[in-house]
Amino acid sequence: MNKIVWNGFCFVATVIVLIIYACANRGMITGGEQDVTPPKITAEIPVSYSTNFKSNRIDIYFDEFVQLKDINNQFVISPPMKKKPKTSLRGKYIRVEFQDSLMPGTTYSLDFGNAIVDNNEGNPLGYYRYVLSTGTQIDSMELAGQVLDAETQLPVLGAMVLFYANHADSAAILELPSYVAMTDSSGNFRVTNMRDSIYRVLALSTETKSIQYIPRAEGQKVGFIDSLVKTISFPAVQYDTIHPDTVTVEAKKTKKGMELNVLTHDTVIVRNYTAYGPVNLFMTLFEEEAIYLDMDNAERSEREKLDFVFSIPADNNLQVRFLGLHLLNDPEQKDLFVEERSAGRDTITLWLKDSLIYKIDSLQAELRYLKTDSTGRNMTVDTTWFIYKDKTKTKGKKKQEKDTVQEIKYLAISSSAGNVMDLNKNITLEFDRPIVESSIDSIKLFEMIDSVWTPISYELKHDSLKIRKYYINHPWKPETEYRLLIDSASIYSIYGLFNNKLDNTFKTKAIEDYGRIILTLSGMTTPVILQLYQGGSKELKVLDERILQENGEAIFDYLNEGTYMVRVILDRNGNGKWDTGDYMKHLQPEEIKYLPGEFKIKKNFDIEQSYDVSQTYVREDPAKKKDTDDRNRRTRN
Repeated sequence: MNKIVWNGFCFVATVIVLIIYACANRGMITGGEQDVTPPKITAEIPVSYSTNFKSNRIDIYFDEFVQLKDINNQFVISPPMKKKPKTSLRGKYIRVEFQDSLMPGTTYSLDFGNAIVDNNEGNPLGYYRYVLSTGTQIDSMELAGQVLDAETQLPVLGAMVLFYANHADSAAILELPSYVAMTDSSGNFRVTNMRDSIYRVLALSTETKSIQYIPRAEGQKVGFIDSLVKTISFPAVQYDTIHPDTVTVEAKKTKKGMELNVLTHDTVIVRNYTAYGPVNLFMTLFEEEAIYLDMDNAERSEREKLDFVFSIPADNNLQVRFLGLHLLNDPEQKDLFVEERSAGRDTITLWLKDSLIYKIDSLQAELRYLKTDSTGRNMTVDTTWFIYKDKTKTKGKKKQEKDTVQEIKYLAISSSAGNVMDLNKNITLEFDRPIVESSIDSIKLFEMIDSVWTPISYELKHDSLKIRKYYINHPWKPETEYRLLIDSASIYSIYGLFNNKLDNTFKTKAIEDYGRIILTLSGMTTPVILQLYQGGSKELKVLDERILQENGEAIFDYLNEGTYMVRVILDRNGNGKWDTGDYMKHLQPEEIKYLPGEFKIKKNFDIEQSYDVSQTYVREDPAKKKDTDDRNRRTRN
């Protein structure tokens, strides 16, 4: 076989092998590249920005099939209508049908937000607004700004911003707003195509996207601008720089030879336009303090226990008198129960003391308490039944034998003492039933001295509100072992139940285990409340607080290792707490400022920082910061 024939044979054989390999190894169909192109509008009937609008519907056409995502919450028409327009999807176009009459000589804007997406990949069209006028011209004024939550100082998504041409405070209660806008994820809002006028501006945040303000409504937050807002327009200039597409090269002869210089000339274009505003409106949302007093609930959760829950913390002057109890000799029914209450008296618990009463399954009682009505707070009288039946335990259908040994019930004790005790903390003891005061003296506290448990003295305090709670105070020594001992049957409740034994050994930390934050504040014009909270957490739980009456130093000590942050409440009335606002009284909430930066505390380490509380501090969203930190961590790994 000559060389040419052999080479030809090899070539044919190679082709055949490649064909067989390709057939045996079939690839997976990928379907092409992912569609990332948003839908495009091909037609509007009638066209947007039409005047003398007479139709009752609008059709918007696209170059592909689309979907409406969360249209009920995204779609906003301004001015608002009593009956919201009906928006329906019809393949490659959307139809908007007006259910109410349009006002004459009025410009309407229809904002779809990000509700319009393509059918396959959900690519959003992006912010889209359709504008029409029932008159001969399009109104062109605009207002914009931002809405934050007053307490968290974070942007509010989906808040409704309301603009009233009627300046009366009651307009927000009685009328539809003249214009309306909705905030985005950054809390920003923008309303366009307004009449040149003066407006009262409010913001509302509710789950229902309501545009009606209801004074002190539960779950509703309101914000407002103190002064009326006048729309303005003014000439403005925008400068744009255009870089050249061509390059000029200049040749220059020098002693060293030819020198080439590249010459480029940017072009600056000046554009004159009309600006509208103001665009820096700012509001903070707050939930108004409820003032309507009423009893929300009255129940008998246990045989000896009656619970009463009121709508707000206030002096309700609750009085309870049992009816139909002929065994009671005292007509005033004194000393029948022990009262336990919350700090504001919005929750009251009555522990029944007399067994002749609490052993009765059905108790009828007359309740007298203060209640808010149309004339103010007045005493009201209700009669109610308190019913309780013990739960019987049976095994299948057979009743328990009479000789079955009953489970022994003890007076339960909850102690805050763990294995390790902080030097600045006390021990909290809480019992599940009111106890006989004289029996509490049986508590014993020991200190390990030279390997011997030595009795030590302590201070016992009774909680002023929760009658079942006590505090054990002692100046703890660092790195020392202690023992808390309550012998069994040494403490007993008013119902005769004795405690089980409690024997708790714990050790205190070293001074070097803690760090400190030392803050120096200036620029104060009111007292301030400094609140320490855990950094990096979505839920803000106040760990400690300090109050300063004037410029000076505040120290947060005995801090364990971790990340902390601080916020400042400008306590303008000096009552030591944050006060919300009141729209009808034109009262803004007290300002809260989240100080920038985190304090990363280590053992035996102090951090000192100075702040001017008169400055404006922008809070970083902890959720967004966590996402950024997670991305950076993944990138490093």
